[in-house]
Amino acid sequence: MVAKHLVAAGGLLDLDPERAHEHAKAAMARAGRVAVVREALGIAAYYVEKYDEAVRELRTHRRISGSNDNIALIADAERGRGKPEKALELLKNSEELDLDNDTHTELVIVAAGAKSDLDDIAGARRLIEAEDFTQKPSGGLVRLMAAYSEVLRIDGEPELADKYEELSRRTAKATGTLFGDEMPDLNAGVEIETVEEVEDEPESPEAEESETGESAGEEAADAEAAADSADEAAPELAEAPAAAPKSKTHVSAKELKSVKVTDDEIEAELDEILADAEAGSDSDAITAEADRDQ
Repeated sequence: MVAKHLVAAGGLLDLDPERAHEHAKAAMARAGRVAVVREALGIAAYYVEKYDEAVRELRTHRRISGSNDNIALIADAERGRGKPEKALELLKNSEELDLDNDTHTELVIVAAGAKSDLDDIAGARRLIEAEDFTQKPSGGLVRLMAAYSEVLRIDGEPELADKYEELSRRTAKATGTLFGDEMPDLNAGVEIETVEEVEDEPESPEAEESETGESAGEEAADAEAAADSADEAAPELAEAPAAAPKSKTHVSAKELKSVKVTDDEIEAELDEILADAEAGSDSDAITAEADRDQ
């Protein structure tokens, strides 16, 4: 039953986030101490802009599972509830964590957004420029260049911003990833049951015997959630996670077809753009020495 609700929540996340959230809550009511259930509810809450709930559930998932996969999402949810400083603190504390490249990149993008929230555009630009633009083309690189384009536009450099946006889109097509502004495919034929339609299966004697234990587990989950709320007032962010609200990281369910754009073409354009940036600003120079093996 919990699995059915989780599948429904995942399938509806882009198409109907409110229904996805209801399914995630239904799963939570049955298995509140399962890490993946807390994660699903946190992500669904983020999609419906319930950022307090998102932070609480994703932090709980992180504590139960030990996973840092959602650290950028937590940081962006902190931005969503008006606490950009906490997003920046998460980035600072992440230096001690072993994050993979894409997760780190997403966290940097969120932190740059937090800097923008605080009207520190120069700081946002420095955060992104410190990253490696010569990494192997990936979804993280697509997002990084798109975020840099936005910051450049705010900073009054529309021409350079346009170049980075175009390069980001070309990289997205070349790698078969999403740029981020695609619309969900509402005609995808997804048939997901409503929360009411996911009926409980007949309980076995063993299930009845374990009902008492399950209730106790739910009470413990409620107590744990209350503890999370109290944690929010304390500056214990060494274990914090992060992600994205005002500029959603996960946007659509529609897949793009791969376009025949080679890594060499992407590399050449990136070199040209970085050379233009270096020529236009002595203080904000970015050098690109691409060394990609496909």
